Order: sequence, then structure tokens, then C-alpha cells
Amino acid sequence: MKRNFPEILVISLSCAIERRNTLTRQLTAFGLDFDFLDAVDAHDLTDHDYEIYNRRRRRIFMGKDLYPGEIACMLSHRQALQRIATMDRPWIVLEDDVLLSPDWPYVVHALMTRQDEWEFVRFFGDGKHATRLQRKLVPLGRDYWLTRMSTSPGGAHAYLITPSGARRILRCLHYTATPIDTLMGQPWKTGLGALSVWPGLARENGKFPSYIGNARFASAPTTTGLERTLYFAANPGLRLVENILKRGFYYSHAPSDHWHRYRVQAACPPAPVRT
Repeated sequence: MKRNFPEILVISLSCAIERRNTLTRQLTAFGLDFDFLDAVDAHDLTDHDYEIYNRRRRRIFMGKDLYPGEIACMLSHRQALQRIATMDRPWIVLEDDVLLSPDWPYVVHALMTRQDEWEFVRFFGDGKHATRLQRKLVPLGRDYWLTRMSTSPGGAHAYLITPSGARRILRCLHYTATPIDTLMGQPWKTGLGALSVWPGLARENGKFPSYIGNARFASAPTTTGLERTLYFAANPGLRLVENILKRGFYYSHAPSDHWHRYRVQAACPPAPVRT
């Protein structure tokens, strides 16, 4: 493994041979070692596995259940975080359908030299995230920046996390109605900053269809009876509160973020331009 590079854990179903081979080629080309963590298979879920899931809250506030694949994904990431929480240094967690930029190892190295700046950094790289409002915090070299995102995007396909960050997320996973990728974008719950890197460095490989499926993105409720009636009152309220929280979290950090950026740049002034 490259010196001072975090250990890498890849979440992947044991039967996902093509996905594993594709990501293996990427990481091997970077000269990086890694371990596979066999993901929880949605087809093998037990009643005990569902004890993590607050079904009533989900149905009332979202109008539908989490899909088995979402439960399995949550359990898989929980296993990864439980392992990291006992360690003494940051780790990287990847899902097996991630595509990484050639500059990704360089940026990870840069982040590792600034470990006092973060507990949890997610890597994004698709067009949707590129349009989101972000505040630059720390320069990482090669025009990359550690940034704070103004919204709460989903996405758990690539992240760097400290043991303390892992423990913070685990505290939210005892009993939840929120998918793991959504939870990771809710700093008001986890206490972790909504940090990422700009420009983006990682995106999902469109070659592989999602194991969870796209039906989860449908907004129409599927519940009936009293739960459906409650949904039409509860869901707008939830969305209003979450919008207030995510905007409030972003803008309340503006003074400290700007001051911190000023101090960082003052301590590391740009090199003079040669003429």
C-alpha cells in the first residue's frame, strides 16, 4: 500500500464478479491495496435484520417502505463502519460500482496531510453534484478544494472517514427510517460536516444497474388507510424542516468557514508568478 494512504474497504456482493474485477483493475492501476467486505444480500434478510428499520416512521413520513436492497445496503455500510470505529486511523469505503478519477489518490493524500480539517468526506463526481452550491474551505492542490455542500445529497459510493466519524454515524443506525446514503448527507443528525471535494472525483459506473432499483425515487405514496392520510400532512412538514435544517447548517457555518479559509491561505500564500 502507498505510504500514509488509508486502508480501503470495498463493499461488494460475493457474487458480483464483474463489478469486483472492474474496480480491482482501477485500484491496482493506482498501486493501491484493498479488502473486499462481502455485502449483505437483500435476498437473505432475516427478521433480525429488519430490527434496524423504523417502518412506521418511514411509512408515515415518506408514504412507502424502504426496499430490501436499501436495508441490505444500510447493513453493509454498518458492518464497514463498525470495523472502522475500532481502528486508530481513517479508512476509505467504496462501493463496487464506483469510477474514480485519476487524481483521486493525489487528493486523498492531500486530505491525509490535513486530518484536523475533517472527520468525514464523501467523493462525488456526477453532473448533478457539480451544480450544487459549495463553499471552498481548504485548498488541496491541483485546483482541488475541500468544500462544504449547501444541500444534503445522497451517495455512499466513495468516502473517507475517521474512527470518530464512523462512531457518529453508527449512533444514528440503531433504529432508523432513513437510507444510509441519505443519512450521510444529514449533518444535523450525524454531527458531521457535509464535506466533499471540488471538482468531483468519483461517480457511479453506469455500466452496472443498481441492485436497489430506481423505483425508490418515485414520489407517489404506496401506503393506504390511516398511514396514507397521515403522509399527506407529515411529508410536507418533514421536507420543510429538513430544508430549514440543511440551509441553516450551511449558512450558520459561513463566518467560521470564511475565517478558517482566510487563515489557511494566509499561512500558505500562493507561490509568486514568474515573469
